[in-house]
Amino acid sequence: MGLCSWSIICINMPGKRESRWVVLWRKVALTALGIMCPEIQLSMGASQWVGARRCVKDFASLSTAAGPVDDPEHQSTTNPVASELEKEEKKEVIDMPKAFYIDMGGFRVKPKDGECFPVNGKEMYWLVKEGWVQQPLFKPSMVEDKNKVDPLLRVITILQISYFLVGVIGRWAQHLFVTTAELTTVSFIFCSVLGAGFWWHKPCDVVAPETIEIDKTLEDIAERAPRDRRWQLTPLDFTSRDEWWWSKVWWNYLNILRRIGLNFGSEASEGGAVDRIADSVQRPLPRLQQYMMLAVMAGCFAIFFLAWDHAFPTWIERTLWRIVCLLLIGTMVVGLAISEAAQAYEAVKKPIRSWSWNLSRTVPLTQQTERPKPARFRMARYPRAQAVAERIDRYFDGIRNNSLNGDPDLKLPLKVILPLYVLGVFYMFSRSYILIEDAIGLRQQPASAYATVEWQKFWPHLG
Repeated sequence: MGLCSWSIICINMPGKRESRWVVLWRKVALTALGIMCPEIQLSMGASQWVGARRCVKDFASLSTAAGPVDDPEHQSTTNPVASELEKEEKKEVIDMPKAFYIDMGGFRVKPKDGECFPVNGKEMYWLVKEGWVQQPLFKPSMVEDKNKVDPLLRVITILQISYFLVGVIGRWAQHLFVTTAELTTVSFIFCSVLGAGFWWHKPCDVVAPETIEIDKTLEDIAERAPRDRRWQLTPLDFTSRDEWWWSKVWWNYLNILRRIGLNFGSEASEGGAVDRIADSVQRPLPRLQQYMMLAVMAGCFAIFFLAWDHAFPTWIERTLWRIVCLLLIGTMVVGLAISEAAQAYEAVKKPIRSWSWNLSRTVPLTQQTERPKPARFRMARYPRAQAVAERIDRYFDGIRNNSLNGDPDLKLPLKVILPLYVLGVFYMFSRSYILIEDAIGLRQQPASAYATVEWQKFWPHLG
């Protein structure tokens, strides 16, 4: 599982101040996360694939919108064939490898009066659309030269996966005992193979981004942003920030891990902008893709039910295995219900938020009045009780939004985050017990667990 997880992970562009050891540690941590929670690794791959696919469509729309050049004087003085060839040379096609390169932070933008910062695909599209950055972005064979993916390692991994799956199927067909560790590996492969498909075109181990200087200042960028919002990640994040319910929950989980020393996000540089694009960004997935992800999760969890009547060393271990199987399915079902409720809530709230943003752009700042915050606790006659109530309120505010800089886009209602905390505890308990049982269950196995598959029974002429 470790080799499989390590070989398919393609991390984003590292920060300028990060050493090789920091980058190596991040890949090791993501590999461990993939072994512990393969569904999370799969969702990361799906999110990055969606971002790259959107980048391809955005830049394709730019080339379509540009159309042919209507200049009669130019056409009359030049060869039409040469003009068409020149137009084709200037036209830049952004395919999936290039889109992944852009979206993983392959380009950094440097304003005239600020430090450079990374941009993703949506931000680069906005810069090109506004004419602040000119195409072509890529030099010939630039992505191919920087990509350090090892095709041989991927081929070896695929061969090992295929050999293992054929062996498990053969053991099952000949009624030989299949251990829980083998079932867990099959479940892991079910997720990792799909994740490898999402990352197939992503450049691997690229460490040197390209820097693009723009003839604009930070103030010029701020004038194009909504007036009631301050940027949180980069000065251009107003063009790409699209947090949805799962990305808010995921950042909430990551901030908990950050407080105990496990950082899967991105740190801000001295200028205030992040130094790299985090690998763990969860972009909005289309509804169809969300249901496909749920189907994959259900398939992974269903594999564990094959050991429902296994010969465990003790009856306690078998009972716990059955409990965690039910917990995994239960967390998925309850999570689906919360997902539908949260997305319905955002569908109603988002038009109201967009209307307020448009209103803030039309009303001058001098005429905007700050809405008074409602007093939740009015206990003037009991100051001690009011102080305790306010302390409790601040504590719950920290749960609603536990981001380091109080990012308003990451605020969640308690009715959403508290049940998901419980589901997260059940999920981590279930995953932890499965890995523990895979190890301790090997101490006592039936005799058929050590038997090998007799392939001549399937093809007698081989014997």
